[in-house]
Amino acid sequence: MALHPHVQYFYNEWLNKADSYVDKSLSGYFNKAFSLFTLYNKLYAEATFSLARAKIIKLNERQGFPDRKGATIFAPQYIGYENLERIFSEDECARCIDELAYFIETGRFYIKLSMLYGKRQQIKDKELAENLRSKTVEVKVNAVMDYIYTVRCNMFHGNKQFDEVQVDLLEPIIIILRKVIVELYDKLSDSEFEPRGKTFI
Repeated sequence: MALHPHVQYFYNEWLNKADSYVDKSLSGYFNKAFSLFTLYNKLYAEATFSLARAKIIKLNERQGFPDRKGATIFAPQYIGYENLERIFSEDECARCIDELAYFIETGRFYIKLSMLYGKRQQIKDKELAENLRSKTVEVKVNAVMDYIYTVRCNMFHGNKQFDEVQVDLLEPIIIILRKVIVELYDKLSDSEFEPRGKTFI
């Protein structure tokens, strides 16, 4: 199924917008991250609906759109875990993933924050770091996407402070997320590409 022209337009506009932030300032990193998150949101929604139309997943209208699953499970499923593993194994992404795990292991950043008070959830952080270093492809890929989605939520919901230290966290996330976005868009644009797998919700 061909992508609607508005998705192509949205992709080009928001990727160009993200790429336009070339300065290394705190606001530049935040603006780039917000732009990429906005674009990824659009694309993983498209992927989720495509999987539902293909009857690979089943969406429940009463439960609403499964946003976290869309970002962390369905988009990787659509792209293909082997494709993402290839991308994540490249030197630049591998370095970024190692940094993200190290940030948790050393206590430099708290990622899994409680919704109401923004307090660290140490057990969840530890599990996330372990999954980032997993040798099981699906576990590792889902952990990377969960990390990125969680940081996005922390930013959107005000649990991440606008502080210079955040640049260290946002830089590797931006590098990984941009590569995922390009890969996802390519798959969505390929009329001959057929997602695989069975997941029902």
